[in-house]
Amino acid sequence: MKNQLYCCLAAAVSLLSAACSPGGESVGEAVAGVPSVIVSRSTDAAFESAAAAVVNMKVGWNLGNTLESNSNEVNGWIEKWTDRSVKAYETAWGQPQATRQLMHEFRKMGFGAIRVPVTWWPHLDADTVINEQWMARVEEVVGYVLDEGMYCILNIHHDTGDQSSCWLRADAGNFDALNARFVKIWQQIAGRFRDYDERLLFEGYNEMLDVKGQWNFPSVPTAYDAVNGYAQSFVNTVRATGGNNAKRNLIVSTYCAGNGGNWGDCNKVLSLFKVPTDTAGGHLVVEVHSYNPWQWDKEHGKWTAANAADIHQMFARLNNHFVSKGIPVIVGEYGAIESDTTETDQVEAGKYAACIVSEAKKYNIATFYWMGLMDGADRAKLKWTRPIVTDSILKAYYGDAALSTGIRAVVLD
Repeated sequence: MKNQLYCCLAAAVSLLSAACSPGGESVGEAVAGVPSVIVSRSTDAAFESAAAAVVNMKVGWNLGNTLESNSNEVNGWIEKWTDRSVKAYETAWGQPQATRQLMHEFRKMGFGAIRVPVTWWPHLDADTVINEQWMARVEEVVGYVLDEGMYCILNIHHDTGDQSSCWLRADAGNFDALNARFVKIWQQIAGRFRDYDERLLFEGYNEMLDVKGQWNFPSVPTAYDAVNGYAQSFVNTVRATGGNNAKRNLIVSTYCAGNGGNWGDCNKVLSLFKVPTDTAGGHLVVEVHSYNPWQWDKEHGKWTAANAADIHQMFARLNNHFVSKGIPVIVGEYGAIESDTTETDQVEAGKYAACIVSEAKKYNIATFYWMGLMDGADRAKLKWTRPIVTDSILKAYYGDAALSTGIRAVVLD
C-alpha cells in the first residue's frame, strides 16, 4: 500500500496543537534549563551519546502484543493447546507475525524508532538457556527495524508485571537468586547482539513491581533498593560482554516505569531511583511510561485543558529529576488505550497524542505510542487502524513537514 501526502486543514491542526497549551506557551517551544544536545551521528570510533540517540529517535512505536505474548501463567494455555512454536507465541495475542514491510511503513511515515518488547521466560530451559529458535526470531525482527534505518529498543518485558508468571520482582529479600537469573539472560542477549551498531539499545526491564504486584509505588520501601540493584546489575552485565556493548546506550526504568505524581508516594519512584554508575559516560537513558490521566479516554472521554495540565506537570517532573541534570529520558509507552477507532474517539486521542509529543519535544524526550496505530489484521494489510492519531503524532513533531496517512482531516469543534 502506498501512502500519499495530503494537505491537512489548518483549523484542525491549530486546534490539535492548542489542546496542549493551557498555559498559553507555543507548542514545541524549548524550555529554559533543558541542556542542549549535539545530535550529529558518531564516527566509527565512538557511539553517539544517549542524549543524541534519544533526540534522533524523534517519535516511536511499540511492536506490542507480539514477541511479549505469553500465557500469563507457567504451563498455561499456549503451552497446553498449541505446538509451542515461535509463531504460536508471536501470534497468541491476536497480532500477525511481524514483517519487514510493517517496519517500512512506520519508517516511511517518519517514525524513527521501534520498541520491541520481548518476554523470555517461556523460552528458557531449566538452566536459564534461551531457546535458539526464539532468539533467532527476536534477532530477525530486530533486523527488520535496523534495516529500515530506525533505532530499535530490545527489552525484558513480561518477565516483570503482576501476573503469576512474572518472576522478576523488586524483592530485596530474594534479590540474589532473581538477579542471578536476570544476569544470565542478559549475558545471552548482550552476547548475541554485541557487534550490532549504535541504533540498537537495550532496556533492562519493563514495569517491575514488588512481591505484591503493587502499581504506582511499592508496598515496601526496600523495593526501591531492588530496582536500583537490577539497574546497576544490568549495566554491569552488558558492559562486561565487550564489543560494541562497552558503549552501547542502555535504558533503565523507575519502579513500575512510574512517572511520579501527587497521589500517595508516587513521586518517590523518581526521587529514590538511582541512575547506575557506568564505565561508559553519557550512555544511559531513564525510561518511564505514561497513561496519564488514567482512563481519561474511557467511555468516549474528551481531552480537556485539565488533562493537558497533568501532562505539563509530568514533563516538568521528568525535567526536574533527570533532563535538567543531563540524563536523557524516553516515554517508552503512552497511548489512549480505552478509545476505539471511531472518528470521534480518534480525534480526542489525537489531541492527547499531540499533547504528549509536543511537550516531550520541548525536553528532548522521545515517545513511543503503545500499539493501536496499526493493529490486528490491519498490520498484515499495512493499513493504519488509527490514521487520525498517527497524523496527530507526526504533525505534533514535524509540523508542516509531516507526512499524512491519507486520511481526510477532521475539522474539530
